[in-house]
Amino acid sequence: MVRSMKEVWLSVLRDKHTNVAEFRRTSDQLARCLAAETLAKLAAGRVEIETPLGHATGTAPPEDVMVVVILRAALALLEPFMEAIPGLPVGFVGIERDELTARPCSYYQKFPRVLPGRAIVLDPMLATGGSAGLAIAALRRLGYTQESIYFTGVIAAEEGLRWLSRLIPEAHITVATVDPALNPQKYIVPGLGDYGDRYYGT
Repeated sequence: MVRSMKEVWLSVLRDKHTNVAEFRRTSDQLARCLAAETLAKLAAGRVEIETPLGHATGTAPPEDVMVVVILRAALALLEPFMEAIPGLPVGFVGIERDELTARPCSYYQKFPRVLPGRAIVLDPMLATGGSAGLAIAALRRLGYTQESIYFTGVIAAEEGLRWLSRLIPEAHITVATVDPALNPQKYIVPGLGDYGDRYYGT
């Protein structure tokens, strides 16, 4: 059976014995892969290229796009997108979860003054889909359509993936893997715990 590096990286991230330094290093490697997969979906089109020996047809990099970070865990996924597209606009949505009801609440929003035509929502853990749903609702209020919104994460629960697929096209969703269940506290099982805590050592 052929194994992918995504499976290797996920195994390191899931392991409760992985320390902060190794978790962060592995997360960064996986994030580069996810950024590449996502941005390939937004490629601007075909271009003609002159090589040192002739001509070739290539693909233009994505244009007219921003990323929207759901604070704070999604900051761990941001840098590869900025590396791939210098000058990439970034929006921020602060969302916290009520630990009693598991319902998300938005406490902060900040978007570029000039809004690009497409947006990529970043959040490493898609559990119920509530946080992603709030971010998408904010984008819809700004005038974005379902077809202009994308999502990138690390692990999605089946429940959250079903919910998100009602809000944006399923083809616009990029995750490394899908886990089967949520526990009574609405955390992904088997998951990997709290992504932000493990990435930042808090």
